[in-house]
This record gives sequence, structure tokens and C-alpha cells, in this order.
Amino acid sequence: AQPKGHGVQFFHSADPVGKSSSYLCVTSVPPNCRSSHPLLLQSHGWLDGTLEEAFAPENFDLAKKDTWPLVRPREDLRFTSREGLKFLKVGPRRVHMQYMREASTKQPLLSLVFIRWGGEDAVVGVSEESNDGDWGTYGCPASDEYMSAVVKKGLMGHPRLTGKLNPSFKFEAFSLFVKNTPAVEAIEHAAPYLRTLLKGKHTTSFWMLWPVDWIDTRGADYAAYVERQALFRAMRALESAGIRTGFPHPPDQYEMITSKTWMASLSLDPRSRLPAGTMVSKGTILSNPQRAARQALAALEFIREGNNIGEHGPSAVNKAGMKKGVVKLGFSWEARYVMIFNGEEDLAEKLTEIMTNEGSLASSCIVQEWVDFDFEMRLYFLPPDEWLPGQKLEPTRVECNAWSGSMENGSRRNFHKLSKEKVLADYWEGDSAAFKAAKKQAVHNAQFLIAWLRSLDAQLVPMVRLDFMCLRTGPGKVQVVFGEYCEMGACCLGWEDGPPTIWRAALDRALE
Repeated sequence: AQPKGHGVQFFHSADPVGKSSSYLCVTSVPPNCRSSHPLLLQSHGWLDGTLEEAFAPENFDLAKKDTWPLVRPREDLRFTSREGLKFLKVGPRRVHMQYMREASTKQPLLSLVFIRWGGEDAVVGVSEESNDGDWGTYGCPASDEYMSAVVKKGLMGHPRLTGKLNPSFKFEAFSLFVKNTPAVEAIEHAAPYLRTLLKGKHTTSFWMLWPVDWIDTRGADYAAYVERQALFRAMRALESAGIRTGFPHPPDQYEMITSKTWMASLSLDPRSRLPAGTMVSKGTILSNPQRAARQALAALEFIREGNNIGEHGPSAVNKAGMKKGVVKLGFSWEARYVMIFNGEEDLAEKLTEIMTNEGSLASSCIVQEWVDFDFEMRLYFLPPDEWLPGQKLEPTRVECNAWSGSMENGSRRNFHKLSKEKVLADYWEGDSAAFKAAKKQAVHNAQFLIAWLRSLDAQLVPMVRLDFMCLRTGPGKVQVVFGEYCEMGACCLGWEDGPPTIWRAALDRALE
């Protein structure tokens, strides 16, 4: 038995979902809750304490909490809520026997920092009523529910971080709360100090924010969106301080993926299977929209000649000349800032409109030719640590979806999940040969697309989703066009085990 007053350590755990969860103040000064500063708090880790009463392990009964060890945190430890407004009064606590150990100076195997939203408008979590367009069981990556699941099913479920015999947690986790872009900017200067606070053998950062090209905007629809230049500077600052990016991707690679500039630059290469695309600068558009539209259409015609998608490109409407397409902004999410144009005059209007949106910081936009398609095929890849030349990567999962409604009037379309059976029954007249051919083409093109990502960062992406637009052109015949790279953490549709699989891949990479 361990006597009263015996020094021990207990594993502190603050659920990211709880608004009143008790976090450890990492510094000895009162928490700084000013909106222009990030707030660093520890949610998980071994802390010093003493037994408030004698404890005999043989008397422990999981069903009877009064038999659990009663531990008083060390007197100088201070706790607060995620708002960081004041210190909380914390007394002795009952802890599970697995959450207590003898005092130790053993180094955690991993220190993980969530950079997460703490603004006035909360991120929408798991939908109360499930629908095809929602994020599923875990919510979106910026939501509290998602991060709670990362801890419970990712960190606490990882064999290297819990141990198999006599389980004992081997990680510490922190939350760095930001309320706006200025708070993200402050991370850049705090990075070296932050690194000194992490005790783990390995350190990693999980960025649960979205980079955008517009100013901070109030409302739940814009929660966790921060100006992209500030975000990527902060990410690079942490990497320079020795804290690797574990989620979603290293900053240079993540910036390229979310910028969407590859939609233009890669469209010259037939192996990408991209529709013709070009970039148009804001200055060109505002100085002469008609000229900008004319130049964009000419560029699409020029690029289409070399990218070899179909005899006359990927759409029937442009068979006799470039007329229809889309204008879109990089660093935009969930089908925001995507506009359809029909003809040169309409393109000039759409270019002007998209580049003069109130609050927009975009310096250019992307113009793409139109693509005819029946549905999207989404391929989820988890590349191995060592991808050898000639080795074919196979997707871990394939999901399909379709869209209904029209974006012609600027509204967002409805999203529908599709099973293979529904695709064959409702879209492709039972043509299983066409479905097989579409998947084969998509997997083939994915080899080049993932290899291209490797050229941006020698470390292979732990996970990436590739979206392809599929059109049946005849019995057993298909047209497959690449649509988009989607970052680690992108929606997994009907793949229920997708997020935990992704977290495991991210943590495996962080522990290398």
C-alpha cells in the first residue's frame, strides 16, 4: 500500500470538446486571453501530485470510484479553462489506477501541439441530423469533436504511445488556441520558446485551421479560417524551431495543394489528366476585364491542344471552340468562390466579380475549361514509407459522389454519396465494365499525381485523396479527368474508419 502524502504522478486529461475542461497553464504567469495572442495550454500529460489518502492497488475496483486513488496536484500547478480568463480552483481528484504512476523523469515519446480555433464563433461540429454533405461521425478537422477523437482513438489508441503490457501513456498534448489572424501571426515569434516547453523525444504540430485569401470574417461559416500568409509563416516558424508538421502536410507542400495553382501549371502535362487551366492576375483583370477574358480563353485553347483529353477536350460544349468553364480562387473551401462562365463577355464579368469580393486578398484566380462528367470517384491513398520505382500504389478506399442542381446562378449544388451499385443502376445502365475501366484509369493517373507531390517534399504524404470526374462515353468506355488534390483530413464520405486510419498514418510518420 502507498501511504497518504506519497509522491506520485497522474495523467491529466482534458477533453477538447469540453468548454469547461481544466487545462494546465504551461507558464507560471496568469493566462493571457487577449485576442491578439495565442493561448498555450496543456490538455494531456503526466503531472506531479501526492496521495491524499492511502491507496492499496488490490482494493481498486473499476466500478467503485471511491476505491480509486485520490491525488492532489502539486501546489504550484495552475489550471484554467480554454478561455484562459482566470485560474480554476482545483482540489484532489479520483484517478483511474492506469492514470497514476510512481514519480518519474522519463521523457514522453511524443509531444503533440494542436493549433486550434478559440474564436468567438465556434466551429460547427458533428451534425445533429446526418446528411450526405456532412463530415460524418467525427466532424471536420477544425471541430472540437474531431480533435477529441484524435486523442481518444489516435493518441490513446496507438500501440507505441500506450504500450501493451501495463499500459502507460507515453505522450503529452497541448492546445494552442487562436482567435484570429493576429494571434496566428504571433506564433511566428513564439516558436522558439514553444519548443523549449515540449519534453517529448519526438515533437509534432497538428494544424486544425484552414488557410484562406480573405480577411477575418465573423460567423460560424468562417470559424477557423485564417489568412493564409500568416498561417504558413507560423507553420514554417515551428518547423524552423524543430517542431515537425504532422497534420495535414509540411507547409510548402500544403501551400501548393491548397493554392490550386497546380490546376494550371500541371494541366500542360497529359499525365495529369487535368482540364486546361490558366492563372489570371488581379491587375490584368481590373485594368481591362475584356482583354483578360480574351487572353484566358486563348490560353485555354493553347493548353488544350497539348493535354490530350478526348478528341476535342473534356466537354461537348467546347468542341467548336472555348466557350464554357469555371473561375475559381485558390485557398477556398467547400465549393466557395467557384463561378461558371459562358462566353467571353460572361467570363469578363465573372473575373471582375470574383476578384472584387469584399474582403478578398486574392492576387489571381484560376480559369479552367468545362468538364462533362456523371459522378466523381474519390481515391484515398496511404502511400508506404518506401515507394520503389515501378511499384504500383493501390487506393485504400474508393468512394463516389454526384452533384445535383446548378451553379449557373452562383448557388452551391447539393451533394450525394453513391455506392457502386447505385452508380451502375442510376447512372451507367449496369455497365460494370465501364466502372472497372474508370477505376483502372484513375489509379493509373494517380501514380503520376502522387509522384508529383513527392517532388514537392521528399517525404511521402501519409495520406492524400484524389478526386476524378468520370463520364461514360459508350459501353465499357469512359473519360476520366482529374479534379483535385485533397489534403490529409479531407472528408471521408462513407468511409467510417477513414479518419482513425488517417490519424494512425499521421502519428506513425510523426514517430519516425
